[in-house]
Amino acid sequence: MQKKDTIYIDVEDDITAIIGKIKGSKEKIVALVPPKRAGVLQSAVNLGLLARTANKASKRLVIITHSAALSSLAASAKIPVAKTLQSRPELAEAPSLDADEEDVIDGSDVSVGDHAGISDDADDDDSDEESPSKISDIDIDGEVTSVKKPARGEKPSKQRVKVPDFGSFRKKVALGSIAGGLLIAFFVWAIWFAPNATVIVSARTTDVEVQTPLTVGEGLTADSAKKTLPSIVQTEKQTDTIEFKATGEEEVGEKAEGTVIFTNCYSSVPVTIEAGRVILAGGNNYVVQATVVIEGAVIIGTCVDPGESGPVKVVAEDIGDEYNLPANSDFTVNGYSGDVTANSSEGISGGTKKTIKVVSVDDVKKAREELAQDKTAEIKEALLKKFDSSTIVIEESFNTTVGEQKIEPKLGEEVTGDTASITVEMVYTMHGIAEPVLNEFLKDAIKDQLGNLDSKRIYDSGAKDAEMTDFELSSNKKKATVLLAATGKIGPKIEDDDIRAIVKGKRYGEIEKELKAIDGVSGVKVNLSPFWVFTVPDDSKKITIEFNLVEDDA
Repeated sequence: MQKKDTIYIDVEDDITAIIGKIKGSKEKIVALVPPKRAGVLQSAVNLGLLARTANKASKRLVIITHSAALSSLAASAKIPVAKTLQSRPELAEAPSLDADEEDVIDGSDVSVGDHAGISDDADDDDSDEESPSKISDIDIDGEVTSVKKPARGEKPSKQRVKVPDFGSFRKKVALGSIAGGLLIAFFVWAIWFAPNATVIVSARTTDVEVQTPLTVGEGLTADSAKKTLPSIVQTEKQTDTIEFKATGEEEVGEKAEGTVIFTNCYSSVPVTIEAGRVILAGGNNYVVQATVVIEGAVIIGTCVDPGESGPVKVVAEDIGDEYNLPANSDFTVNGYSGDVTANSSEGISGGTKKTIKVVSVDDVKKAREELAQDKTAEIKEALLKKFDSSTIVIEESFNTTVGEQKIEPKLGEEVTGDTASITVEMVYTMHGIAEPVLNEFLKDAIKDQLGNLDSKRIYDSGAKDAEMTDFELSSNKKKATVLLAATGKIGPKIEDDDIRAIVKGKRYGEIEKELKAIDGVSGVKVNLSPFWVFTVPDDSKKITIEFNLVEDDA
């Protein structure tokens, strides 16, 4: 029993894929099992190709199908069919044609690729290929039986052969049409839209120096007479904390205090001691805290019976334990030459003093400066990025302002461990001038400086290379003064539109001759693009005028 190879055809397989599978089979008997809808096998031409491929590869081809239509087409290609893989294959009877003989297209007459030459006669005469009698009645398990072959000379019934599928031809025609359309579009673009020209005119110019002080600020207007310019201000805020070592020192403590009783040997009438009066003891001053009245003394030649006051509180003038006094200490009273005295029966006590570390003003200032210094490069870069490319930045305008700040511990308070911290909001600003605004300002300044420019043209105001120095903010931080220095260039009055009118539609030689004839023009260069363009376009919008400024030696 011969072995067979069963090939299942996918819906997506094309004729090339099926042929490849047949050629790749290692078995002599190949059974093709198509799906329900196999469009590729519904063509007599495709089935003829499969039969031819099998014959050339010395293989016996069988189609497994229940479809009567496919069986008829297989019979036309002389391929046996079987209903199942186990049933015996048979060559179905080809349907007779009702049409006239002239209406039938013979497959042998269709010369399309590999289809050419597929005919009944070719199959009969090819001794190397298997004849239908050998393959039409192949048992799917390998047994071969014979089937009746038409007698020699007997004309087989004519069978209709389908015309080859022209889908690929249509695709090629469509692709060719698209390519042709693109080519036409390219030529239209290349001839009417692509050409452009840049005319570079070398003009002799002279320098004009502009140097003037300005006031800049937000909300101002550009005025060359008032010398004011509006500035663009960019702001960056950052809140940072930094620790620092406290270096301030301060003596702290308590003032000594106690009570005294005053004695009057000064007058026979009562004596009043006002609050705030200073009394002295041991070289230290003490301040009376309340007004007190001392009774009059009995004086008979001398003070016989001094008058006394009630107890009154006194406080040391300063802190420190040196103000502490023992009991029964005597005091003298300023202004009474020893006739009015005081005595503290219980002494003066409670005075203390010590030196502590505190946050000083200098400590805070240094910490802020260190914080700002650490951030300067980073903040400057951030501010510069906020300006667009059309802004001329005044780098000297970089300014730092201290916003809200929090110091721990507070100024003057004792610092534990010598370390304090400051959290501060720093506000950074930088000014810039819009280049178009500065350009117009400098043009006006040049006109104001030179007067009548009817015969001259300002080719460069000097705005791009302008320098602004000596920046100084006003007290309210809203305006600033700055010194502006720029170099403008003036030359012959040659207008762009006049040059366009001269050069359009002309070649380089004509352009050079006409433009060099203009006073002040020392050279001309014309750049044409794309490379196939040899004349300047007639459309002025496609002509760019540039000036190459040459310093006048005169």
